[in-house]
Amino acid sequence: MKIIMRLSVAFILSSIIIGCSTIQPGNLGIMWRPWSSGLDGETIYKDGIVWHWPWNDALEYDTQWKDYDEEVDILTSDDLHMAVTVSVILRPILNELYLLAVEVGPDYYERLVKPEFFTITRNVMANYIHTDLPENSPKIESEILNSLRKRLEGKHIEIDNITLDHIMYSPLVTKASDKKLATKQLLEQREYDAGIAEKDAEIQRIRARGQRDAQAIIDEGLTKKYLQFKSLEVQEALSKSRNAKFFFVPLGKDGIPIIISTEEDK
Repeated sequence: MKIIMRLSVAFILSSIIIGCSTIQPGNLGIMWRPWSSGLDGETIYKDGIVWHWPWNDALEYDTQWKDYDEEVDILTSDDLHMAVTVSVILRPILNELYLLAVEVGPDYYERLVKPEFFTITRNVMANYIHTDLPENSPKIESEILNSLRKRLEGKHIEIDNITLDHIMYSPLVTKASDKKLATKQLLEQREYDAGIAEKDAEIQRIRARGQRDAQAIIDEGLTKKYLQFKSLEVQEALSKSRNAKFFFVPLGKDGIPIIISTEEDK
């Protein structure tokens, strides 16, 4: 009987000696003493081994920046139901970890951040029509970030960034958008073709005006005296030919000499 009692005492003593918790890297720990002071905020434990009585425990809090992705159903200002994927990066404020643990607990994202995050995202996007969402993404992200920081002020959480990751349009909207884009491209192509045709027509008009002006210049130069002069040049050339026989009538129509060949057709 004495032996059994000694073994029991030894077991209890050994359990007391080896009571400990391990705080993982990137986490901080707060001691939980359920049989005495409860949650103890005097000492915040960093990563490593924390020795304590076996009936106590060290509660771990992840203090690294953490990314939460959420799919949020929204209604745009033009009454279109759609879904967007939005992410938020946050972590506990390190020197307020004890207050966060007392007031909210380790599930602070689900209990505190997520409801506000969803509400603010819907409220901000309700101010935009669906076609304006992509180009206004930076502005939307900034509005959600500022609103979320304001709503969580004093809640012992710091927000680093908001990202609008994906916009999911319904198949009907996507089809209508593709059709609109195809129509726009067709109209642009037609406008381009019309512009080319107009340029070609302008080139033809310029050429026609050039030919007309050239012909006008030639016509102005073909005076009666000029034609008479050229006719005399021809007569002089023909007179030097030994085989050709011509009669020259001094004046014909318009005062230009007439040349008549006496050779018969062979």
